[in-house]
Amino acid sequence: MDNPSGVGVIDKAAMVLDTLEAGPTSLAQLVAATGLARPTAHRLALALVHHRLVSRDMQGRFVLGSRLVELAAAAGEDRLIAAAGPVLMNLRDATGESAQVFRRQGDSRV
Repeated sequence: MDNPSGVGVIDKAAMVLDTLEAGPTSLAQLVAATGLARPTAHRLALALVHHRLVSRDMQGRFVLGSRLVELAAAAGEDRLIAAAGPVLMNLRDATGESAQVFRRQGDSRV
C-alpha cells in the first residue's frame, strides 16, 4: 500500500476491496495481488463477506458485495443515473425501443 493510514487492518481490508474492483478473484489471486499472508487474506475476506462488503460468486471466487451499492446510494445521488436518465428517455422516445444503462461488475452487468 502506497499511503497507509496507520490502521493496519483497515489498510489491509482496503487492499482486498481494491483488488476485487478488477472482478472475481480466487483466494490465491487475492494473496498474490495484495501480498498478504494466505490466512490473513482469507480471514479478512470472510469478515468482509460477513458484512456484505464482499460476496462469493458461483465458483466460490470473491467479488464486491451488495452492501457497497447501498453505501454508495447513501453517499449521494448516483451521477451516472442522473446524467443517463434524460438521455435514455430521449433515446426511448426517439426510437420506440427500451433503453438501459449498466455498470460492469466482474463478468456481469448490474
